[in-house]
Amino acid sequence: MLGAVILAGCERDSDYDFASQAASGEVARPVARVGGRSIGSAEVEDLAAAEAIDIEDALQRLIDQELLAQEAERLGFTVDRDGERTIERLMVRAMLHEMEKENTPESISEKELREDYAVYEDKFRIPERRRTWHILVKDKGDEAEALAASILRELQRAQDPHTVFERYADGAPQGNELEVLAEELPPVTEKAGLEKSYKDAIFAAKSTGPLKSLVETSYGWHAIVVAEILPAEQLSMSDVEEASRLRISQGKRTAMLVKTVQALKAEGLIRYDEGGVERLLSRSGLPKRAD
Repeated sequence: MLGAVILAGCERDSDYDFASQAASGEVARPVARVGGRSIGSAEVEDLAAAEAIDIEDALQRLIDQELLAQEAERLGFTVDRDGERTIERLMVRAMLHEMEKENTPESISEKELREDYAVYEDKFRIPERRRTWHILVKDKGDEAEALAASILRELQRAQDPHTVFERYADGAPQGNELEVLAEELPPVTEKAGLEKSYKDAIFAAKSTGPLKSLVETSYGWHAIVVAEILPAEQLSMSDVEEASRLRISQGKRTAMLVKTVQALKAEGLIRYDEGGVERLLSRSGLPKRAD
């Protein structure tokens, strides 16, 4: 959750004496100080390497974590501090747990659900879908087209076209060297990532059953059967209530977390060692930003 929070930059204060702090042995090579706690370049580098993120993101994440740890301590989630990040994470987790208790899926009101449904109503509309299966002759030559045409005629004449599908499930007829593939596809919409010729053909069909003609794609020749037409439908508020409650409550918890961190940053608790930051960013061999 912490890693997902995107926050504004922190206030900078170059008057803090980082040199004397480093001399005291508190933190080696400090780059920032949050309240009474310093962040050293080594832990920034370690986090960047472990998470495959860039240095700026690693430093920001450690600052956010420290801000929340100090706020958790202020609110009474106190643990004997021994300088270990594990202790800080436990304190933050305790505070986040309290935030979650305030914003559970069950706490979302009917009014909030109705307003959310109105905003996302279009996304709750399921367009028409069509389920198909096909027998593909994986070649584009005349011989392949002739075999595919023969298969299509078998499909059109069969009382149960699926018996033809089963016969070709093991490949081409004996003695034929062409590659044949029998495949069932899940229901798709008109926006599905299928080749246009295949998609256009199946949505042009007026009813289920074998298509009237072959379809050519970059793979070869297809004898296609439309197995099912699923009409468009609009999901009701009750259909999406459980997912909506969860999404709304998660959004409220994240907003509360962002607000907390931004308020703490506004208090000017963060100071940077400009020289330390520059040295850290100039280090070679550090991971690039993760894709």
